[in-house]
Amino acid sequence: MNPDPTLFSTIPAMDARLLAELLDETVCHPVHAVPVMIWGAPGIGKSDLVRQAARQQGLTLIDLRLSQLEPTDLRGIPLHDQGRVRWIPPEELPDAERDGAEGILFLDEINAAPPAVAASAYQLILDRRLGVYRLPDGWTIIAAGNRLDDRGITYSMPAPLANRFMHVTLQADVDAWLDWAARSDISPVLCDFMAAEPEWLARFSPEPDITAFPSPRSWVFADRIIKRRPLLDATTFAHIAACVGQAAATALAEFAGQQNPVSDWLHTPDALRNLADLPAQIDAVRRIREAVGQQRIGLGDALSLATELPDDSLSFGLIEQLHQTVGDRLFDEPAFSVWVARRGSASGQPGQLGQPERDGHVPGG
Repeated sequence: MNPDPTLFSTIPAMDARLLAELLDETVCHPVHAVPVMIWGAPGIGKSDLVRQAARQQGLTLIDLRLSQLEPTDLRGIPLHDQGRVRWIPPEELPDAERDGAEGILFLDEINAAPPAVAASAYQLILDRRLGVYRLPDGWTIIAAGNRLDDRGITYSMPAPLANRFMHVTLQADVDAWLDWAARSDISPVLCDFMAAEPEWLARFSPEPDITAFPSPRSWVFADRIIKRRPLLDATTFAHIAACVGQAAATALAEFAGQQNPVSDWLHTPDALRNLADLPAQIDAVRRIREAVGQQRIGLGDALSLATELPDDSLSFGLIEQLHQTVGDRLFDEPAFSVWVARRGSASGQPGQLGQPERDGHVPGG
């Protein structure tokens, strides 16, 4: 069914901050609240904002996915009782004694529900009742769904149901995402990338053959890959592309290469050897040390880079810093033996690192 072209032009767009304020105000005044319908692209954070509102206000949240329900799942089932039929409300609906006097009833994917299920929700949304069931006074109704052109399984919302809501469209908000990312231990390279190139936070394509695309949700998946594969190599970016799409992963790879040349130095050691400027070499030592601390390169790679540093004192200084970071396992790395053979005599003997000889031989020798 084709969407009404004038429908979404009448819906105000809000970023995450404005929508969070609206939700907080709505759930704090349930008696005077108007049910809110949140529209937005897949993965943009609609459900997360509702859960956040519930957490901040200390409210119970009941999440009903109407797309997965049958009409009787919402209306209840009929029971013959002494010549009459009465309806038994489903357990999923809020109960003040069991769930608390206040809370949020979240009707997610409401426009993906079959029309018969949506019709069962009319009375609940407008009159706060469904047959003999009554929604507790302290409970607020919030709904969410994808837009009709978002390639989801959606039905055009009937006018009687649409007229029971206040409607808002959620826009991508990179500042809100960065605030959340800072609290959620999201990889620094992703945070820096979004701060520099916010247009990549959400890029939904209506083309049916595009299945992987960037969204706040899919960037969380990319973060999981980076935590699993902290070395940002070609394989890692291939895995990231499977989550956010090839274009977004390529943009991230180019940004990471510009911001952190450590991986380039590993592939082209001459670029590190040719750093004639002392401040540039000092900065290189800092970058290598940070890359080890953030687990973006391995200890052996860091030792290989220490071997290629032009300045002997900086090379030895990096070895000392690595030793302070990882302890004596530094001496068991094969790359440490290479460093000793090529730079040890010029930079200083291994004994200066505080590691005694073990079993009659020099560590790493």
